Amino acid sequence: MPEDTVGRLRGKVAIVTGASRGIGQAIAVRFAREGAQVIAAARNADDLAETAAMGAGRIVTQRCDVQKATDVQALITRAVDEYGALDVLVNNAGIAVQKLLVDTTEEDWELTMDTNVKGTFWGLKFAIPVMKAGGSIVNIGSVNSFAGEQTSSAYVTSKGAVLLLTKNAAAETAHLGIRVNIVCPGSTETQMSRAYFEAAMGSADAADTFTRTFAPLTGMIPPEDIASAALFLASDESKSMTGSSMLVDGGLLASWDHVTPH
Repeated sequence: MPEDTVGRLRGKVAIVTGASRGIGQAIAVRFAREGAQVIAAARNADDLAETAAMGAGRIVTQRCDVQKATDVQALITRAVDEYGALDVLVNNAGIAVQKLLVDTTEEDWELTMDTNVKGTFWGLKFAIPVMKAGGSIVNIGSVNSFAGEQTSSAYVTSKGAVLLLTKNAAAETAHLGIRVNIVCPGSTETQMSRAYFEAAMGSADAADTFTRTFAPLTGMIPPEDIASAALFLASDESKSMTGSSMLVDGGLLASWDHVTPH
């Protein structure tokens, strides 16, 4: 991660959920290095130590299970009480259960929906009332917000819901000066994605070859590239955008013709 910044979020207060690793960590660190005061949240507070250490002294941490309304409300209340405002919220926390529809249990379904959809809902519900001077909410969707995929029925459904929740929230809050947008990543170089593709393909080399066949520009996308998209939507550079989806997929949806490994 480059140390030099241009301060695009200088003076802003931001919350990033699911910030202990992967995309969430990359976003929290990038925001801090662009001048924001960041509250990085995750279910296990101990897992956030690395994120905080990378934040140039501008990242504090808090335990938050986004499935729980009280946790999310406490997170947003902290931003206002300690820093006087909440300018940016990134609803990133999410999980993926990779099973065929007929193999998906009720527990799988509820865990996925409670984390990916309800977690985003709680963030929106509690952030909107405190963004009195306007603000930016960035939800994290997926290429699966637009297209189905074998072995991921619950996940695909949840990310489709997040896309439309984003659009509806944008319509409801534009008159308040609040922007709500969504970043939709393709296969990103995270522990979760890497483990999935290596298990499916049998080796790291085979996984890299496979991912490049359906994302010809990049193969697996660096989390920092997703952070760059989130930064743009969080900053004033996107002040005329709301209800928009930003696809960062390395060309995947340009030709959706791959077969999911299983």
